[in-house]
Amino acid sequence: MKTILVCNQKGGVGKSLVADEIAFSFERSGIPVSFYDLDTQGGTLHKTHEADGAQVAVVDTPGALQEGLADWLKEADVVVIPTRTTSRDIEPLMRMRKAVFKNGHAKIVYVMNGWNRFKASRDFMEWFEGLAGDQTVAKLPQSEAFVQAGAAGKSVVCVLSSCYRPVWREFSFRKSGRF
Repeated sequence: MKTILVCNQKGGVGKSLVADEIAFSFERSGIPVSFYDLDTQGGTLHKTHEADGAQVAVVDTPGALQEGLADWLKEADVVVIPTRTTSRDIEPLMRMRKAVFKNGHAKIVYVMNGWNRFKASRDFMEWFEGLAGDQTVAKLPQSEAFVQAGAAGKSVVCVLSSCYRPVWREFSFRKSGRF
């Protein structure tokens, strides 16, 4: 079984979102996936479970440097490092990269969460792409679709396609007298 570790010592960078979307992707493809939520904040849509015949394990980690991080990194086949594209995220991102290089052999995938077209985000990407070299860098755009997906308990892919029924339709605003 291959292990995909989603980690960054900084909280609020989208680790749980990215872990969920990776798991949803395998599920859509019919590939059995086990999911491990080590982050006690409970931000994932998936619950910890071991799937029969799982070919992949997705591991969502807490937003802090944990004692077990070195071991987790050594066991991982792929390390996904989500980050926001702001100057405040540079130092934690660099520490995370250092930990991965020191403790692992895994392929690294960087996910730039909340990327947008504005100068600060563009400048961050220009700086980081020079640093990342031939490593994989993916961009998740700043989008309301991620919020809608979380509220619906579904993948953002489902929200953007026909399988989504907006959560707000579940409520009757008329009963409250507000609309």
